[in-house]
Amino acid sequence: MKKPHYAWAICFACLLLYICNLGLCSNIFTVYLPFIESTGISHSAGSAILSVRAIFSFATTFFIDALYRKISLRKGIFIVSLLGAFAPLIMSIGGNAWIYYLGSAVAGVAYGAGCVYPSAILINKWFGTSTGLALGICSAGSGICSMLFSPIISNIAVRFSLRSAFLFQAATMALCAVIVFVIIRDTPEEIGISPYIGRAKVEKVRKESAKPELTAAMLGWLAFMMLLNGGTGVAFSGHLSVLTVTCGYTQNIAAACVSLFGLALIIGKLCAGYIADHIGACKCGALLICIFIVGCLFSLGMDGQSVFWCYALAVFLGFGAAVYNVCPALWASDLSSSNSYRKTLKWLQLFYNLGGILIPTIPGMIADRTGEYRSSYLTFAVMMCISLLILIHSYHRQRVLQRNIMPET
Repeated sequence: MKKPHYAWAICFACLLLYICNLGLCSNIFTVYLPFIESTGISHSAGSAILSVRAIFSFATTFFIDALYRKISLRKGIFIVSLLGAFAPLIMSIGGNAWIYYLGSAVAGVAYGAGCVYPSAILINKWFGTSTGLALGICSAGSGICSMLFSPIISNIAVRFSLRSAFLFQAATMALCAVIVFVIIRDTPEEIGISPYIGRAKVEKVRKESAKPELTAAMLGWLAFMMLLNGGTGVAFSGHLSVLTVTCGYTQNIAAACVSLFGLALIIGKLCAGYIADHIGACKCGALLICIFIVGCLFSLGMDGQSVFWCYALAVFLGFGAAVYNVCPALWASDLSSSNSYRKTLKWLQLFYNLGGILIPTIPGMIADRTGEYRSSYLTFAVMMCISLLILIHSYHRQRVLQRNIMPET
C-alpha cells in the first residue's frame, strides 16, 4: 500500500488549528456566555467580551505577516497556539468582567494570528493540486469543534463548574498545540519531498505564471468585498436563532435550525474545496454566494407555521457560508503572484475582520425599528449580490491585465 503524502499530515495539523484557534477561541464562546452572565456579569458586559475579541483579532492582522517572516511558520504557530491556551486559563479566574475582557483579548490574538493566515500559507506550499479540498477539510474544523465540544463543555460547566470547563478547554488546546508543532514543517523541501500532486493531469497542476500586481483600485474593490463578506459572515449566523424565534417558531425549532446549519456548513466546506479544484475558485465562490442569497430569501416564507422554510434556510445558508472560509485563500492565490500572495491574503483577512466588527450591529439596529429580522437577511442578500459583482469584476480585470503582459513574458 502506497504511503500517504505528508501533505495530508499538514492538512490534519491545520484542521487542529481551526478546531482550537478558531473554534475554541471564538465559536465556542456562545456556549460559555449564559454561564458567564449567570455569575452576575451584565448582558452588555457579556456582549462587550465578544467585541473585545473581535477588535484584538482585527488588530493582530496588521502584524501577522511580520511575525511569520521573522520566525518560521512552525515556531510562530506553536507560540500563538500556546497563547490561545492561556485565554481560558485567564478566564478560569473569573470574578469580574475585566478578567473576561483580558482572556477575550488573548483569544482574539490567537484567532487572528494562529488560524486562517498560517493555514492558507501551509496549504499553498504543500499542495500542488487539491488545494481547495485541503482548505475545505481544514476549515471544517470550526464546525467539528462546535458539534464535538459544545455539548462536552456545557456538560462540564453544569456538572462541575464554569472554571472546570475553562481548564478542560485550556488543556485540550495545549495538547493540540504540541501535536501541531510535532507535525508541521514549513515546506516540503525540509523533509526532502515535493508538494502533493495527486492523480491530476499535468495541465491541472497549479503552476506559477507571471501575474500582474493588483492595482490600487482592484485592492480597494477587494477590500470592500471582504468588508461585506466579513460583516455578513459574522452577523447572519449570530442572528439565526433570533430570526427563527421572532418569526413565530419555538425555541426547539430554532435550536434544530442551528444544528442543521452547522451540519450543512461542514458538508459545504468539504464540497466547496472539491468544487473549487474542478471549476476554479471564482466560479465556486459565485456558486456558493448564489446559494447563500437563496437561503436569505427563504426568510420571506417563514410564517411561524411551516418548518420547511426554517430548515431550507438553514441548509442553504450553511452550505453557501462555506464561501467565507474556503474561497478567500484561493482568490488570493489566483489574483496575486507568488511574491505578493502573503500580502494579498493579509489584505483580504484584514478587511474580513473589520467587517466582522462594523456590520454585526446592523441587524439589531434594523430590528429596533422594524421589530423583526427578515429585513436584515434581505440586507445580507443585497450585500452578497454586491460582493458577487465585485468578485466577477476582479477576475475579469486580472485576466485583462494578464493578457496585456503576455507578450513581455
